Amino acid sequence: MGDLSDTRIRVIKADEVIWEEAMTNPEETDPPGKECTAAMSADDKFSFGLWKRDVQQRHFERPYHEVAYIIEGEVEVTDDDGEVHVAGPGDILITPKGSTGYWKNLTPVKKVWGIYEEVDASLNAYIGPGGF
Repeated sequence: MGDLSDTRIRVIKADEVIWEEAMTNPEETDPPGKECTAAMSADDKFSFGLWKRDVQQRHFERPYHEVAYIIEGEVEVTDDDGEVHVAGPGDILITPKGSTGYWKNLTPVKKVWGIYEEVDASLNAYIGPGGF
């Protein structure tokens, strides 16, 4: 469990990032990517980190809320209703808990992600100028 009284500010320099092999699903045949978890809450309900992968295409079902900021590359997400969402550098991709679809890297992708795993929590996503 983390020390809740620790209020030190930290910086992880780019050359200090420790990349680990990202998890893959058993049905995936693409080479695994790399991931770095930069922070995690003491209760494991919130985590934040980096992810990069050259190739990935797979069906997904989110067991958590994820908000991702695409740093590099382009990804195409097709939801189960057939709507295609393309996200590239500078875009924010929101995949709420329970969302399902097909993820496909159009090019090598690097993203910053935040995951929230509260059991009964909903997610209000930003809908445009003026608020949520």
